[in-house]
Amino acid sequence: MRKLRWIVFIIALLVFLGSAAYIGKYYYTSYKEAQEFEGLKTGSGHDLVALHKENSDIVGWIQVDGTNIDYPVVQTPNDPEFYLRKNFQKEYSVAGTPFMDAYSKIGESKNYIIYGHNIKAGTMFHQLLEFEDENFWKKHKTFVYDELIDGKQVSGTYKIVAFFRSEINAKGFQYYTYPQIIDEEMYNEYVNGIKSIAAFPTDENPTWPQQLVTLSTCAYHADEGRFAVVGVKIE
Repeated sequence: MRKLRWIVFIIALLVFLGSAAYIGKYYYTSYKEAQEFEGLKTGSGHDLVALHKENSDIVGWIQVDGTNIDYPVVQTPNDPEFYLRKNFQKEYSVAGTPFMDAYSKIGESKNYIIYGHNIKAGTMFHQLLEFEDENFWKKHKTFVYDELIDGKQVSGTYKIVAFFRSEINAKGFQYYTYPQIIDEEMYNEYVNGIKSIAAFPTDENPTWPQQLVTLSTCAYHADEGRFAVVGVKIE
């Protein structure tokens, strides 16, 4: 019995050490990937024009008040999910790089959908879920999305319209099917739809043709769960 207990103990110890090593590697990798994004900044800001010379896929930069979300945004229309597991240098990365939906045509669509992973270590779009706390939202009602327009960096401040949980292919309003909004009817349909499923009502009512940005990440309330935050450009 004593020998058996030792065998069980050793197996349990090996499992524990293996799990600890895996978790440690996961958090170290997440930290290292986050530092790589920090290296893209110029001081405390970012220079989209300069970054475009390094990687022509860049289309903008997203910063969300009250979170560590502060990343470049890329887009590859001919390979929509190229950056799902690629960093800004196009090398393999678990966290990937925030990317815009291939159908959100720059300068045409009045809704840009931007996707980012929900990394449990707290990086990428993980902290979007902070908005489920009404007090957090009341303190952080805006985010910044800067974009490249005709080769120039144009800053944009967005006020949050709605935030909500959703599920791919489930009944109800499917926000992710509106990456390309080019007319007022579809615009109003989208605004009414996101407000109908919003976690809390807001006092912001977008009107055509104000630009919208939708930030989307995974959520684990369902197998294909999603969480999204929508903002309207106010300046």
